[in-house]
Amino acid sequence: MSTDGGTSLPQPVIRAISCRKILNSHVAFTNEFIVELGSGEVGIGASPQGETISIYEDRAVAAGPAHIIETVTNDHRLDVPMDQVRFDAYLEGKIPVFGRNNAFALSLAFYNAVKNMPCAPPLSTQGSGKPAFPRICLNILNGGGHAYTNPVLSDFPEYLLVSKGSGIEVIIEDHRKIQQKVRERLFSAGKKVVNGNTVNTFGAADNRLCIEMLLETIGSLKLDDDYDLMIDASAGDLWSENGYRFSVTDDSIRKSEEMCDYWLGLIADFSIKYLEDPFHEKDFDSWKRLTAEQGTCSIIGDNLYSSDVHRIRYGACNGYTHGVIIKPNQAGTVTATIGAIQAARDNGQAVITSHRSISTESLFLSTITHMFHADGIKIGPLFTDYSSVIRLNELMRLQGAI
Repeated sequence: MSTDGGTSLPQPVIRAISCRKILNSHVAFTNEFIVELGSGEVGIGASPQGETISIYEDRAVAAGPAHIIETVTNDHRLDVPMDQVRFDAYLEGKIPVFGRNNAFALSLAFYNAVKNMPCAPPLSTQGSGKPAFPRICLNILNGGGHAYTNPVLSDFPEYLLVSKGSGIEVIIEDHRKIQQKVRERLFSAGKKVVNGNTVNTFGAADNRLCIEMLLETIGSLKLDDDYDLMIDASAGDLWSENGYRFSVTDDSIRKSEEMCDYWLGLIADFSIKYLEDPFHEKDFDSWKRLTAEQGTCSIIGDNLYSSDVHRIRYGACNGYTHGVIIKPNQAGTVTATIGAIQAARDNGQAVITSHRSISTESLFLSTITHMFHADGIKIGPLFTDYSSVIRLNELMRLQGAI
């Protein structure tokens, strides 16, 4: 790589790779890789994971850390000049063996080592000047099969409120008020056990009641005009051979056309502004129909794309979505994450970065949110998910928000 003066800087050289076990946010052990450069810098990387995952993500990978490190060594990736793009290209070819999460952890460890070099090359960025603070997508209610914080009886995993642009101090104070009101309401709600978790019910087994409860909450606080409603449906989890099964609520089944009509009704009735993963990853006709038949709600692809450059380009060109969720461990490497963001931008898609439900201390999500001027960032429940507080703190530092 070259400096502005035209002189060539030596590329990083990996001297050693090791691995240890650390705890993730679910208090389960996960791999943390350590990359040591020949110049002495050290970087660490551990991958987050999702509970609700796409059909494109790892289910099980047999390769353990020792085998992965042995493979990298035998493939002669140590003690040779190696920039991020080259190392990541190697890792992407090894994903079927290493697994996507392990590949991302290695890529992140290399990135963190290189950025500590005195003349570290910066990430390519988009835009110039100080970026606007991204819209904060605040997780408020949780349903589906993994409902822990403010759990409700719902087939959909997340109900979120998206800030319309208030300062971060105001958003955090609003969040506190909203959480307090929600908890007061849930305290007196009925209870039911779903997948081993106690969730709150509002009478009938109907997803609409969760939406009504959330809108009533922000209405009572006079915050209606300050936040938009977002639903993460993760509808791939609802898919069965007979259609979309609402197994948590009334066990009803909807064919693809009926599911599309269902969403059109909710969008019209509740002014939903963001709808994430309303269909299965392969139900392409439904994606295209919903995006085309309404003009008030942004249809967002998460599991649909799984942060893959080619899928993003194809989906955008075919009118499947208005926006893309970017999750670095889905992309598999640092370079692939940047490529996914650029593909979304180049094809007119909004970019929303997102944490995973099983997280680590990594601040990389905050870094790319800031450097690539993301339109929004999904944040977990702040009062129970301190990893989200850590990422938001780093974003505020980078943005100079307060």
